[in-house]
Amino acid sequence: MKRFFAVILLFFIFCIYPKALFYKGAEGYEVRQLQQGLYRAGYYDGVWDGKYSDQVCEAVKAYQSDNGIYPDGICTYKILCSLGTQAKYDKDDEDAVKIARLLCRVCKDDDYLTKLAVASVAVNRLYSPLFPDDILSVIDTLGGALPCEIRQDCMRASYEALRGAKPYGDILYFEKRENAVKGVKGARHGRFIFYN
Repeated sequence: MKRFFAVILLFFIFCIYPKALFYKGAEGYEVRQLQQGLYRAGYYDGVWDGKYSDQVCEAVKAYQSDNGIYPDGICTYKILCSLGTQAKYDKDDEDAVKIARLLCRVCKDDDYLTKLAVASVAVNRLYSPLFPDDILSVIDTLGGALPCEIRQDCMRASYEALRGAKPYGDILYFEKRENAVKGVKGARHGRFIFYN
């Protein structure tokens, strides 16, 4: 009987908590939980309004710096747990951050569609038998990515691609137009051409 109630309790915990990865602009119950966790840890003294503001972002960065984590202001599942906050784990969280860092390196000043297309190339490669099946290896095939301040539009594009957005279908390659092999056919957008 105790096991039954434990299973029911875990079910409700995992159903009511949304994804556990936050960045500037996010809102909701879990952001409020994060604010409370940061307050208890001595990093935040603002309101608990459930909004991932600049002040929350700076508090997360300070916490990351003090704990040997690159201070990008992104709150992951591990950070939430270390602050004593329960949250549902989504394996895409870490992949989203890695892809977003690739976008910041490759196309951070390009428009949103370009970011989404580049992110979809990374995700398409992740599921293609032609490429490695782990995200770090895939990102290495696209030139790699270094820890950096992650922009909100890069995170959004990364998440959308992981959830199936494919602006140009199952493309596996992109190049800057000036570097593309002459005569290659594909979708041209901004500074890039996307092709198979």
